Amino acid sequence: MLYLNIQPKKHKPAIIAAAVILALFTAACAVSLSVSRQISATATRDEAGEYSLTVKNDEQAKAFLQGFGIEKVIEKTGREKVIIPKSFNSVYEKYNEIQKRVGLDLSRYKGKSALKVTYKIESEKAGYAVLLLYKNRVIGGHLTSPGDGRGYLPLA
Repeated sequence: MLYLNIQPKKHKPAIIAAAVILALFTAACAVSLSVSRQISATATRDEAGEYSLTVKNDEQAKAFLQGFGIEKVIEKTGREKVIIPKSFNSVYEKYNEIQKRVGLDLSRYKGKSALKVTYKIESEKAGYAVLLLYKNRVIGGHLTSPGDGRGYLPLA
């Protein structure tokens, strides 16, 4: 049988030191988690460098899309809540590869609700632009033309 006799008066400095170290470690972990969960305000793509992801209204959405060479945003045609899946299948992996081409990455938002906003556009590339927004930040997007068989195209 193991008998442990700890006398608090003898070990008080060690107990206090251990408590302080534990508190500092816990605080460091909390700060690290909060920093890693922050939503970036910018992204970077090779062709254009750093760009803003903030989209709080349709005017900012239009400006965002114009930064990707969309000549004209005609109108908003849809707005719906979507859930980014907690685990990606091959379709989502391909879609996320499209996002990574423009400096975005949906994997940070697995299991989160996002707002999907669709705009009719005038562009040689496609007829519609779709933005995925999370807390007024673009986390994903694509171009598409229903019926042309090309599927999702990257924003750039």
